[in-house]
Amino acid sequence: MNLNKIQYEYKEYSQTLYQSVLRIGFSFPIKVNIIDGHYYCVDGHKRLSILNDLLKENPSYQKGDDVTIIVLNNGNSRSNDCWRSRNTH
Repeated sequence: MNLNKIQYEYKEYSQTLYQSVLRIGFSFPIKVNIIDGHYYCVDGHKRLSILNDLLKENPSYQKGDDVTIIVLNNGNSRSNDCWRSRNTH
């Protein structure tokens, strides 16, 4: 998904995390919720902030502005985090 389609809060980040993203990209997908057709970041604000800064500094950044996401709620159903509904196998 394109970075510009994800709503997130810009967060300060460590230089260590910045260097890690610069070197290897994202190790884990960004988690988002869909609300009224818009994508809202649930987990990954710092990583998105780093990617935003990298693209400002170097528009041809090799990892690009596409982000792998996991949708936690597809926007047309209620999520239920109740422990009783989880698989207990």
